[in-house]
Amino acid sequence: MREKERRPSLAEVAGEAGVSISTVSKVVNGAPDVAADTRVRVESVLRNKQYLSPKQRSRRDLATVVVVLARSSMSSPLTVELLRGAMRAAHEAGLELVLLDLPDGAPAAGWIERTKRNGPTAVVALKSRLRTQERARLAKNGVPLVEVDTYRLPDNDSYSVGATNFAGGMAATQHLLSLGHTRIGFLCGVADTQASIARKHGYLAALAGAGIQPGADLVEEGDFTYESGLRAAASLLARPDPVTAIFAASDAQAAGALEAARRAGVSVPHELSVMGFDDQLVARMTAPQLTTIRQPSEAMGAYAVEVAHKLLLGGAPPVLHTDLATELVVRGSTAPPRVSEKNP
Repeated sequence: MREKERRPSLAEVAGEAGVSISTVSKVVNGAPDVAADTRVRVESVLRNKQYLSPKQRSRRDLATVVVVLARSSMSSPLTVELLRGAMRAAHEAGLELVLLDLPDGAPAAGWIERTKRNGPTAVVALKSRLRTQERARLAKNGVPLVEVDTYRLPDNDSYSVGATNFAGGMAATQHLLSLGHTRIGFLCGVADTQASIARKHGYLAALAGAGIQPGADLVEEGDFTYESGLRAAASLLARPDPVTAIFAASDAQAAGALEAARRAGVSVPHELSVMGFDDQLVARMTAPQLTTIRQPSEAMGAYAVEVAHKLLLGGAPPVLHTDLATELVVRGSTAPPRVSEKNP
């Protein structure tokens, strides 16, 4: 007959977690006076040692993070990266993660009330357009909200995490300026999104800092997609005085710009430099590979879940909004113009 497995002692759990026995006891009994990171570490050891049976699990162990996103964003590689980070953080914290995709436009009725059915719940909204009424209902129901890469500007009522889009836009443009380009086109993303606006302002600020008056004819509207990049870049290249460099607000748009250059018989990077934003997989699949701004997408998703967990534990992160740093990644799609514009 198989010997019954011995349940580990509190001392064994405390030794592995690097805390006192009293701290382990507090976690087991759901006491509130335990630091969030300590609680996560102890709960992880308890689960690994199977200290608690399903019937013994506390409501705190049943905490759920509901990741809400618009249905249209499911096809975006950026969304996949955000989800990957969120899943990793939820697993490390012992949280249940539920994915809820909402129709574009008017959200499904009753979804907020449904989030509370299985115990303590927080909502992480990815690239969403949550309305003021929905935020108010979440607050009324006691559901913490953390928004990731929000379409709107951050406010003083909810937690959010994004990237340094303005700094990234400036770094991208400064890179092109450092190569000798002065006629630089910009392909906008979705016009009313916070990310697109910030990247455009970074582009404009870099040009102004170099003493260059940006012309309205150098900015083309778009929507972050390959097709919009193809159309916008073709328009820029068809001008009597075409650009020598293009900065696109997304890698997908930059890939479209590469195709527009190919169709126009323009060599990249010798006759045209092309720059993207995000550093998604497509940036390494193009020929030449894209110079781009790396956005920490996985880290953003993970950080949002970490903030949500702290809120579920009754803690309060020190700031409402956090921007994670972007990074310039130089590859083969950018080079000095064939004839320097500085010395014609």
